[in-house]
Amino acid sequence: MPTTVRTSGQLGPALRALRQRRGWSQTELGRRVGLSQERISSIERQPERITVSQLLTVLMALDGELLVDARAPGQTPGSW
Repeated sequence: MPTTVRTSGQLGPALRALRQRRGWSQTELGRRVGLSQERISSIERQPERITVSQLLTVLMALDGELLVDARAPGQTPGSW
């Protein structure tokens, strides 16, 4: 099920949900992408500090993807 992320505050929970759906701990995800458990925790808590490269690596490991698209016509920031 797709999750729309429009703020950094929404990214952490979305990544956490993907990880948990796979049944992985932060340690397991970190092992798979070459990052420490502490770094995975930091990414989930403060996703605004993740590099694009790290984000794509984490998404690839989680079998997720980054989709960039425009909002539907007539949609305003208050109606997100």
